[in-house]
Amino acid sequence: MLDLSADTAGRPGRRSFSCRLLPAGILLLCVCSGHLWAGEFLVLTGGRIIDGNGGPPLEDAAIVIRDSKIASIGPDFVVPANARIVDLGGKTLLPGLIDAHIHIGGSGGGSADPREFTPAAVENSLLSYLKFGVTSIYDMAAHPSLNAMKTALDTGELMGPRLYGNGFGITAPGSHPIRLITELGLLDYLGPFYFQVDSVEDAKEAVRRISAEQVDGIKLFHSRVEAGTTRFDADMDKLKPDILHTLIEEAHARNLKVYAHTSFPSEAREFVEAGGDVIVHSIHMAETGARDVFELMVERDVAYIPTLAVFEGGYTTKPGSFVSPHLHGKVWDVLLASITAPGSVVLASRNVPGLLNDRERSLEISMSNLERALQTGVRIAMGSDAGNAGMLHGASVLRELQLMNEAGMTPMQVLVAATRNGAEVIGRGEELGTLEAGKLADIIVVNGDPLRDLSALGNVELVVKNGKIINPGELEFKELNKL
Repeated sequence: MLDLSADTAGRPGRRSFSCRLLPAGILLLCVCSGHLWAGEFLVLTGGRIIDGNGGPPLEDAAIVIRDSKIASIGPDFVVPANARIVDLGGKTLLPGLIDAHIHIGGSGGGSADPREFTPAAVENSLLSYLKFGVTSIYDMAAHPSLNAMKTALDTGELMGPRLYGNGFGITAPGSHPIRLITELGLLDYLGPFYFQVDSVEDAKEAVRRISAEQVDGIKLFHSRVEAGTTRFDADMDKLKPDILHTLIEEAHARNLKVYAHTSFPSEAREFVEAGGDVIVHSIHMAETGARDVFELMVERDVAYIPTLAVFEGGYTTKPGSFVSPHLHGKVWDVLLASITAPGSVVLASRNVPGLLNDRERSLEISMSNLERALQTGVRIAMGSDAGNAGMLHGASVLRELQLMNEAGMTPMQVLVAATRNGAEVIGRGEELGTLEAGKLADIIVVNGDPLRDLSALGNVELVVKNGKIINPGELEFKELNKL
């Protein structure tokens, strides 16, 4: 049974994302006046450079940029004739952050305001990523207009980070997230973008149809757990073994990475043994057996995105996590207000018997399992799972990085997870993730030293994307009257 919930599956282009030109005040800004012309140079000098590879920072060094790429980097450099020079003495430069697990179709608020579900909300969330120094994001399925958004970002109709993603999801019939999106009233909207497969033939057809849609990977749901707005159950169906193997083999035959949502150690092991590439959530339902899985992941070079903060984001409103005055101007006020507004999904979850305890327990297990993954040498990438209730786009990255640090990762390990490893996990390691000659010039400039205090990443002063400078403080949110 290949259940697509509607006959429009596989044709997301039929639903267009409403892209509008942004106001002139938030167009891409460049040093001095205008953009760099082809062949011109931009030189960023005087700063401390963390290149994303995990080595010691370069002090008082420079990055020379030509067009969209890094031409050279280091303490010894020659300023090209007619170069534009920016003195960044006392600042820290590092690669643009990469959030390897987001859901741009979700607002990250409390789903209490209809403005959260408008094109303006998506546009504003994309701006938030830039304000927090995130220059690349990966949508982990599923959004009907993902390709349209990617095109709008590429052409400049939309302002935001680089966007990659799967566009679709594959799950067992009726399993996660089908019940959740039904409960949220989104089945008619997103249903065609979740393939429900129950045979090898269905699996082959699903991968064939998804791969034809210019996706960057294949996302599987292989989990008995459903974490929703009113329940946290562990009674769902997993993908059958022959179907799981077929999905991965068919995806690899098309040079597509396979990402999986799993919950138990046994599910993660099944995915790894079947040849999967990336586990996109923590193993959060048990600790027993997790170390053996991580050792197997190291052997098979399977990466791990822990998404710790999502367990906290669905219920906490404590200052310093998600709802805080310092987020004003970096996150659209509509989304901030929605988290604590009457009717908020975040607040409603507090009244679901057992749900908060389940989520807090899952966070504790996830933290412990991340420490195990780190000890065994698993390649770890950062992903916030932003878009879920309480998981604000951009802002959730800071909390995710903090939790990774609290779980035992050093600040440098955290930064590598959010840069080089993130680029590798989303299949863009050759062009993004580190500051090296020949790579795309995606760079952030922060006030402070994140190796001493990761909260310095909340002080992004400049963003360079594709060789052009953006002043995040001058990016203005689109405002809508209350609907």
